[in-house]
Amino acid sequence: TAFPIPKHVVERYGKDWVKPGHLVSNGAYKLVEWLPQTHIKAVKNEWFYDADHVAIDTVFYYPTEDRSAALKRFRAGELDLNYEFPIDQYDWLRENMPEETVVSPQLGVYYYPLNLRNPKFQDVRVRKALALSVDREKLVRTVLQETAVPAYSITPPDTLGYYPPKLYDYDPEQARVLLAEAGYPNGEGWPGLEILYNTNEGHRKIAVAIQQMWKSELGIDITITNQEWKVYLDSVTQVDFQIARRGWIGDYVDANNFLDLFITDGGNNNTYYSDPVYDDLILYKAPKAATREERYALFTEAETMLMEEMPIIPIYTYTSKHLIHPSVEGLHSNLMDSLNLKYVKLVPGRTLPEALR
Repeated sequence: TAFPIPKHVVERYGKDWVKPGHLVSNGAYKLVEWLPQTHIKAVKNEWFYDADHVAIDTVFYYPTEDRSAALKRFRAGELDLNYEFPIDQYDWLRENMPEETVVSPQLGVYYYPLNLRNPKFQDVRVRKALALSVDREKLVRTVLQETAVPAYSITPPDTLGYYPPKLYDYDPEQARVLLAEAGYPNGEGWPGLEILYNTNEGHRKIAVAIQQMWKSELGIDITITNQEWKVYLDSVTQVDFQIARRGWIGDYVDANNFLDLFITDGGNNNTYYSDPVYDDLILYKAPKAATREERYALFTEAETMLMEEMPIIPIYTYTSKHLIHPSVEGLHSNLMDSLNLKYVKLVPGRTLPEALR
């Protein structure tokens, strides 16, 4: 959002405008090499206004889907920063590498959108039953190893002073009542349901845990299906799913960035949720609010509507999870999880303890 794009470069190179030699940078570094699935190389941008104060000349980024392998490389001194560590290693990391293991709040939420055009979700009681029977506290404690925060709405708490309403909690007894009222007592007559997620071990573990919760609490059978990223993204964009895994990381620190996801026909509204009152609150009334208090009150009204209709099932709020080498100085955590290397330098002589290498 609001990043400047050089129009003449896009017009000249089309979709190749992002490639080395074409991409224009107004930051501290510029792209010089990009080998897919191998590495990205960036060098200090000589045209940057403050280039004299950029300490590191060359930066390599290494893409990896295997977080355990990345952890081994970090311990071997091959990586100065590991962007995400294996969650199942968190206890060990806290005990053995407490200074290098950095977990901080992040402006993002993990949630399950529901396809409201699917006949299974026409009854709001079904949607609420599913949401009320997810034990987020247990999920965060066991699967996520306390590296996340349970979420009960779409907006993360304390987003520039805005706190979302909490209208429900883990309540399997009420969930069973709602499901029975919707015509599925103890799961009888349940037509089946599928959770779609993009291929990733972490997403699979969460889906399996929720699958088990819905089976034990509601007596309903759920299948889980994974797709590779491009196929999955197309399925979500086309709303070709029943329940899908989604995550949203804020583009800017404001509740609006989360609430405007669900305006009618919004580009990121993958639920078919539509309410003219909600649209009016987010698109017209909130922007005209005279004070922050008035604006936040309108956001609360809109978010209350959203969670009463339950087109999504919020699961947890993200945290950033980094491993930072002792030699790295000036890399500070922030809500946007923006790693601004302009301020970073490497201090010679600082190493990991020998026992960890």
